[in-house]
This record gives sequence, structure tokens and C-alpha cells, in this order.
Amino acid sequence: MEPNKPLQISFEGLTYSVKVPAKQAVGSSGNPLLRVLKSPFTKPEFNDKVILRQLDGSFRPGRVTAILGPSGSGKTTLLNLLAGQISTGTTSGDIWVNGRRASGASMRQLAGYVNQDDVILPTMTVEEAIEMSIILRPPPIASQSRGPSPMASVVGEQNVSAEVDVNVATGPDQLPLPVTTGRSNGEGQGGRSAPPKKVTASVAAARKAEIKAHHKARCSHAISLFGLEKCRGTAVGDSSRKGISGGEKKRTAIAMEWVTEAPVLFLDEPTSGLDAHSALMVARQLKDIANAGRTVVTVLHQPSSDMFEIIDDILILFEGRIVYLGERASLVGYLERLGHPCGIYTNPADHVFNAVLFEGATLAKGMSDSQRVEQRAEHLLTTWQSSPEAATMQALIANPELTAIDKTQFRQTSPPLTQLKYLIKRAGRNAIRNRLVIKVRLIQSAFFGLLIGCIFLNTDDKAVAVQRQNYSGAMFFSCMTQFLLTILAVVNVFTGERLVFFREWQAAYYGLPAYFAAKNIVELPIQIVSPIIYSAICYWLLGFQHDGVKFILFTVIAVSLSVCGFTCGFLLGASFKTLSAVLAALPAMFLPFMLFGGLLVNTGNSTVWLRWIQWVSPIKYGYSAMMKNQFEGYVVDGKPIGDEYLNEVQLGSFSIGVDIIFVLGISLLAWVLSYVALEYLTKKGRGDSAKYSTKKCQAELLGQPDARFAKVAEKKSHVATLAATEESQKPMLNLSLE
Repeated sequence: MEPNKPLQISFEGLTYSVKVPAKQAVGSSGNPLLRVLKSPFTKPEFNDKVILRQLDGSFRPGRVTAILGPSGSGKTTLLNLLAGQISTGTTSGDIWVNGRRASGASMRQLAGYVNQDDVILPTMTVEEAIEMSIILRPPPIASQSRGPSPMASVVGEQNVSAEVDVNVATGPDQLPLPVTTGRSNGEGQGGRSAPPKKVTASVAAARKAEIKAHHKARCSHAISLFGLEKCRGTAVGDSSRKGISGGEKKRTAIAMEWVTEAPVLFLDEPTSGLDAHSALMVARQLKDIANAGRTVVTVLHQPSSDMFEIIDDILILFEGRIVYLGERASLVGYLERLGHPCGIYTNPADHVFNAVLFEGATLAKGMSDSQRVEQRAEHLLTTWQSSPEAATMQALIANPELTAIDKTQFRQTSPPLTQLKYLIKRAGRNAIRNRLVIKVRLIQSAFFGLLIGCIFLNTDDKAVAVQRQNYSGAMFFSCMTQFLLTILAVVNVFTGERLVFFREWQAAYYGLPAYFAAKNIVELPIQIVSPIIYSAICYWLLGFQHDGVKFILFTVIAVSLSVCGFTCGFLLGASFKTLSAVLAALPAMFLPFMLFGGLLVNTGNSTVWLRWIQWVSPIKYGYSAMMKNQFEGYVVDGKPIGDEYLNEVQLGSFSIGVDIIFVLGISLLAWVLSYVALEYLTKKGRGDSAKYSTKKCQAELLGQPDARFAKVAEKKSHVATLAATEESQKPMLNLSLE
């Protein structure tokens, strides 16, 4: 593996604030009840809460920088801001990468990010999770291993002489694949005929095999490196199903980012919740990653003494201010000059928390706790700014690494077709492994089919009035079950996967179109099979008309309602964050549809200004189609009771086909709206895509250093020129001496 080109991240004057509701002043005048009544009709007042205050610092390549500080000091906020994970609030200040001005969106092109809470699809094994990261986020071209390709021999066996250039990446996964250049048996520079199709097919097959072998080899290397051999075939699991341990899950999450070869790695408390041994193992692996030339920045929550010794640089945040940023080895000396010497057998990290940040002996008495903390923060900040360590850091900011950023250092994303194929495979595998969900759905369809069939068994043998009532109730129940039960099944599954989707999308595993298409392709078959089972059981038990065409129409109507329930459930799941919120919103949508479904209220004589609800109710269209399918031309003892009954209930003049089209039309509308809801979710997670387009971000980073560093760049260029001149003169000097 080639060493990574160094990337130094610097920031100056970095400030971040958010809007928070203004608190009512204590003792303010006015009736409290009146204020509560006015609040929905008045514009709420907000105040700015500053989270980070004028931060200056730099993170160097090849080093592990740990961000320490008490809870609420802004550690995670700083990490998220630099990693481009924040899209709300107000940010000011400058961020540079190798002297090039950058934004959070630009950093996403270069940096991997490991969340504090690891979100991985529970049914995936450790090996599958790491392999997914390799397939969907292939490593940059520059980091791929060099070497001869086995495909050259395949071409040679077909009498095709080709020069293989492994430095050119083609194919969906951006691997270095052989490309024929110059001399060949084809017409072109050599003027010969093109290679036969069999040769092309052989090369394509060999290339595919090489890609697969490369993925497997890289995945195995990551598993070995992070000590995951024992659990490589174990499902990740979650709170409801047993899986790997917390330490193994954390190492899996880090491995998923490591395999992408991102030159910068941010981690939010990767050791929280782990035992001492697992935490130390994670810290050592971060050190190994940094030794390869990457820039590693991590938030740590009170590291142990052994972990502390592994860290290269320390950043201490207190009340949104930097009170120390420098080498770990210099921290103890700095604390001693500050008047807080650290004991020989004391963990410096613990000493910072216990004796430095919250030491209150020198503070004025009569202050509140918040005032004491604020005064302490100002004192530590003033002391830090006047220290030689702070001057060293300012010099580092003013004289940064100015090496040009290579385009190959940007994170790669596989083509949409590759994403779609993999996501279909993964979603299918997830559905199969969730056997209980599929079994319950199929058993549920059979149970309700038997239930409704037994309740209204052989209705065709009953009196006319009973037939009308029983058939109407059975068909209305059928419409509700196919629509409502599908909604509940979908939201129960999707709300659990919603966070997984958002995290994976935010980490650039795939695009929204690929995920949305794969989800629908895999989920739709069960929405079609379930109503078929239900219809096949209940239709004949109920004693509906013994007509094959009418049975098929009944089944098609049930399927269309199931599909409509699926899309409406998808819409609810995409619109609300939690299952409880979905269940709270579901009655507001379902009950009006049910009331105007055609049975409970005669829609032809309902309240005029509410009558429009029937035209957006899929239950109404489904019920109307089923009723017409059963009662049109239905004759008992020579009397056309069916047509008479349809005239009484006033279900509308649309034909069965038109009713089905309306149900499918509502399905299509809900399907489109669910995509829009997911699009809104993703835009909210990353901000305006036009403002932070990939091309614009990459252009920022590939340009010349900021004008502020022009003299530094000129000086470094002059030094490099002198060094090159000296090197070129050495051979001449040696010859003259001889």
C-alpha cells in the first residue's frame, strides 16, 4: 500500500452558534395563562447560543489527535463541523486543507466519519458490512495495489499482444484494470483487425473475477487487521437480536471507513462503552492508521493511561474554548507552569478533568456555578493564548503543509447500476433473514382469509337481505385489511431501517434513486403474494359468484389496495422519525378514508363540504370496485337484486377498471411523495446540493493555496528549487573530483 499524501487541516476564528428559544425572564409582568394562550399566535423569540468560540488550531497528518473535554464543551460539535456533518446553525471562521480554503461539504470529499452510535444493518455479517463498503465506496485509484494483471495472460492466450496499463481504472468499482494500448491485433495504430468477440468476453470475465478477488482480499485484510476473524460470519445484531459485541461492532465500523482509504478519519468517541482491553485495541489501531500517513482526529471520553500514551496530540475544549492544543508530551509541562503539576502515577487526562478544568479555589466567592465555570474558562483561555505552545500552534497555522491535493484522494462512489444491483441483493438477503416478518405476513393473510370466510360462510345460501349485508361487510373488511395491515407492516420495518438509510446515504454509500428502487423491487412481491393468498381463501368460502373472471378481478382489486397501502406506509415512514410518531399520525389519515369508504356513510348524501374526501380514499375506490364486481348482474330467484342494491348505496358511476386505476393512481402519488420526503430528509442532512455540489467542492480543494499563504508557498518553492539544483550538481561534482 502506498503512503497517503499528507493532508493538514487548519482552522482559525471558528465559531458556531444555534438558535434556542428565548427564556421568559423571571418576575416578568403579565398573566402566565394569557402568555400561553397567545403563544400559538405570536412569533417565537430565539436567542443565539454560542457552542464554539473563536477556535484556532491545526491537525497534522500521520498523527492521532484526541479532543478531550467535559460533556457539553463542544467536542462532538467541533468534530461534526470539520467533518461536514452539520447543516444547521451559523458558522463563521476559516477552514483550510493544505492551505486550500475548505467547507464542511468539501471535507466530505476527503474524510471518513465514524459515529459514536454505530448504525449497521443488523442482519449483515461483519464480512458483508466491510465488503459493502469496498463495493459501494471503492478506494481511490492512487491507493490501489500495483502489479501485473492476470488478464494479460488471458489476452495472450488468444494471440492478442497487448500492453497492460494497470494505472488506469475502469469498470464499476474503480479498480486498476488492464487497458490495451499501442500495439494490438486491432485496427488502429497497428492497422490490424479488431480482436474477436470471444477475446473481449474472456477479458470481461477475467476482469470481473479479478474485481471480486480484489474485494475478497481487501476485506480479509481488514478483518485480520482489526482482529475480527472470530466474528467475520456473525450477524451484527441489535437490541432485539443477538449479534457481535460492542467492541467488535466499533472495530467493524472503523474497518468500514478504513477500507475506503480516506486520507482523513474523524471518530466520535470510538472507545465509549468498551472495556479497557477493547478500548486500548481500538486506540492502537487508530495509531496504525495514522502511521500510514492519514490524519486521524477522535473525540475521547477520559482515556486511560495506556491510551493516553498512544495519542500524539491533545486538544482540550472547555465551554467552547480551546485551552490547550499541542503535543501530548508537552501537556504535563504546560499544566505544571499553569500551577497544576501532575503526579508521577496520575493519568494526565484524569488530572485535567479533576484538578484543572473544575478547580475552584482561586475563584471569587458568591458566584453561581455557571458564573464560576465561565470565569474559569476565561482564565484558562487567557493563560493558553499567552503560552509558547499557543505561539507554536499559530506558527503551524501560518505555515501549513501546502502539498497539492491529488484528485485521486477524493472519496469514490460506485456507479448507480452497481449500487442498485448490490442493494437489491442486500435487501433480498435482509428479507430472507427476517423470516419471521415474512412468515407473519403470509400467515396473517391466510388467517384473515379464513376468519372472514368462516364468519360469512356460504352467504349465497342465505336470504337476500342477509346476502346484501354480509357481502357488503365482507368486502369492506377485505378492503380495510389489505390497506391498513400493509401500512402497519411497512412502517414497522421501514422506521427501523430509516436511520440506517440516512447514515449510509450520509456516508456516501449510495444515492437515493438506487436505494428507493431497490427497496420497492424487493418489497413489492410480498405485497402482491399476500392479497393473492387472502383472496384465494376467502372468495370461495364467502360464496361470491362462481366466475373465474370475477375472482381474478377481486384478486386484482385486493392487490391494488395492498400496493396502495405499501406506498402510503412508505410515505408515513419517510415523513416521521419514529414508529410512535407514525402510529400517532396514522389514524388521522386512515379514519377519514374508512368513514368515506362507501359502507359507513352514503357518500351520495353526505355533508357537501366533506364529500371531497371520498375522492382521495383508496378504500372507497376498492370497495366500489368489489361491490360492482359482485352485484352487477347478480340475480336471485330471477330478481336483479344486485343492480338495485348498487343504486341504493350510490357508489358512483365509474367502472371497475376506472376504480382500480384510481387506486393505482393514489399509489403512484404516495410513491412519488415518499421519494420527495426522502429527498427532503437527505437535503436536510447535507444542505443545498446546488450550493455544495461535488464539482464545486473538488474545485475548491484542487485550486491554488489561499492568498494568505502565497509567501509561504513561494518560500517553500524556492527551497525545493535549491534542493533540486544541489541534487543535480552532485553527479557533476563527483566526476570532477575523480
